[in-house]
Amino acid sequence: MTQSKGAQVWASRAFMDSTRITAFTADPLPTGMGLGQMAELNEAGERMSAEHFPKEIFAKYPDKKEKKQADLVLAAGAVVVSAACADVLRQFDLGHSSLYPIKLFQHDRTTPVEGEYFCLNIGERKDAFLLSHSPRVIEFGDGTLSMPPNLHDDDVAVSPAALEGPDLWVSPPLNRIFFLSDRLTQTLRAGKMGRVFGFRACRIVAAD
Repeated sequence: MTQSKGAQVWASRAFMDSTRITAFTADPLPTGMGLGQMAELNEAGERMSAEHFPKEIFAKYPDKKEKKQADLVLAAGAVVVSAACADVLRQFDLGHSSLYPIKLFQHDRTTPVEGEYFCLNIGERKDAFLLSHSPRVIEFGDGTLSMPPNLHDDDVAVSPAALEGPDLWVSPPLNRIFFLSDRLTQTLRAGKMGRVFGFRACRIVAAD
């Protein structure tokens, strides 16, 4: 097996980054689905309609005024991105992934948090993760896989199939990580959004 030359795929460790989690809550969803279940399905690449995500979320603590949020946060179980980030994502092939408007409010449920935001539904999967070439992977009894939070470049190996199709996806049974094409990653970096995504270079392994 050899690593392919000149191609690049990136993994985001945002789902594993506790600094991305912000203190917001939401009312029950119209579908009856809990916020935790919504988060799990989204991280697994399930295609979901707008009704599966909150339309409004509220700061959890009355004594803390929430400032304008970063370009990507995890709030009330949702992946919330800024308008600027959404504008970048829309320039690329998202496949069945979607962006749904969401409003953020202070604890009083009336005062808006500065900024415009969207829920990101990651609705694309690629069968590209290479377990045998990712030695730091953690295997769980239910068949799911995870990587350590202190993810480094080349810890995650993928097949050349990762280079095909949409620019944003997940690769079950690997959880808590999503993937981006090089062109999308470089555009987000140019927009100074690289830190919130926590990009790590993947190792692309192809047959001899």
